Amino acid sequence: MKNKAINKPKLHLTGKRNWINDPNGLIYYKEKYHMFYQHFPYAPQWGTMHWGHAISDDMVNWTYEPIALFPTKLYDRNGCFSGSAIEVNGDLYLYYTSVKYLDTPEDNITVPKDDVFEASQAMIISKDGFNFDNFNDKSLIIPAIEDKDLGHYTHTRDPKVWEYKDNYYIILGTKVKKDDNEKYTGKLLYYKSKDAKKWEYINSFELHGLGDMWECPDIFSVDGKYVLTLSPENYYTDGINPTNNAVFGIVDFEEETCNTKFKKDDFRVVDLGLDYYAPQSFIDKEGRRVQIGWIRMNKPFENHTWLGMMSLPRVVEVKNGQIITNVHPNISSLFTKEVDIDHIDLKNSICIKATLKNNSKINIGGYEISFENNTITGDRAKVCNQENVALKSSTKVLEDNCYIEVYIDYGVVEVYINNGQYVMSHIVNPLESKLEASNLSDFKVYTIN
Repeated sequence: MKNKAINKPKLHLTGKRNWINDPNGLIYYKEKYHMFYQHFPYAPQWGTMHWGHAISDDMVNWTYEPIALFPTKLYDRNGCFSGSAIEVNGDLYLYYTSVKYLDTPEDNITVPKDDVFEASQAMIISKDGFNFDNFNDKSLIIPAIEDKDLGHYTHTRDPKVWEYKDNYYIILGTKVKKDDNEKYTGKLLYYKSKDAKKWEYINSFELHGLGDMWECPDIFSVDGKYVLTLSPENYYTDGINPTNNAVFGIVDFEEETCNTKFKKDDFRVVDLGLDYYAPQSFIDKEGRRVQIGWIRMNKPFENHTWLGMMSLPRVVEVKNGQIITNVHPNISSLFTKEVDIDHIDLKNSICIKATLKNNSKINIGGYEISFENNTITGDRAKVCNQENVALKSSTKVLEDNCYIEVYIDYGVVEVYINNGQYVMSHIVNPLESKLEASNLSDFKVYTIN
């Protein structure tokens, strides 16, 4: 396994050490899976963004590569923010948001003063996916937006690129201020290119009330429907839940013109645990649409040097008009060795499969899953020292005899409900070796053989 040390997850990618956040540039390229990610390599805290890089044959075993992107230009001197990847004529094209701070605090030059900076869009080309000439192969493709009616000078970012017919397209997230609203309105910007190098603006869509700044937009077709994923800032303002959250919905979309239509009610959170953020999707070796998100942490576990991890890869489907996300078969197929509940070591990766009925309960080293009044609740209050997180998460009302698969890794629990109808992921303190369950049927526990 890629992370053999006992103080790291085995199946959830972390950095070697220090801070990571959004997955970037996910792609299956030249028979390898490439995962780039936002990375501050000098401390377990947010700072000047680089692109970390890992590769895999199977999305299970990951190998760290040298840092792929780092600041070298005036336009990206303070960070290479999130973006995506595409293959063009055998080369790997990476697109990212380039950042230049307008002012910096005297005591910490790695962050912008008052969160004000210039955001533009840039790219770099690699011939093999491993070598990146940050000094000679970068180019600025979309300058910072000056027109306030079009988008925001600072908060326009996260280019997701795709190919359709004979053209290439970029979707960007931004926000605008309307005269009749006190709050910002979220907005999408679309650009088009013949060669994936020179880009022109072609369309936009905005909607008030779905948070405001729409980070990490991703639009794709699956099972004959278009799915749009967004990570709106200020999605929740209740003072209880994290403010920024990943959402998705089925939308009306015309790919050639990028005409877009949707309503606020078309969307729901991607992951009920609300730790899952900034997901990005790509096509795997078998042609499945796969999504991976950042599972947020706001401080390291005690005596640990790394912060943040990636989710398990999830296959996205649309069934009966609903978006379904299930753990990727490369992960689920690992768990073939059935073990007795009394001989579980929660320091190892395990999978629980069970059918819940009302008043069912599972206690995983202090992390509690319950099914009461036809609602599943995940409760991490006893095993979480993270700040400003949702300690309890619940589904809507479900039918009785609810099937779940629970994947436990070091410091994280992912609960897949009714074959991907809902997912609930929670960062937890590394759990102790105790597992209890009551009032369940078809309860089985598996480890990796």
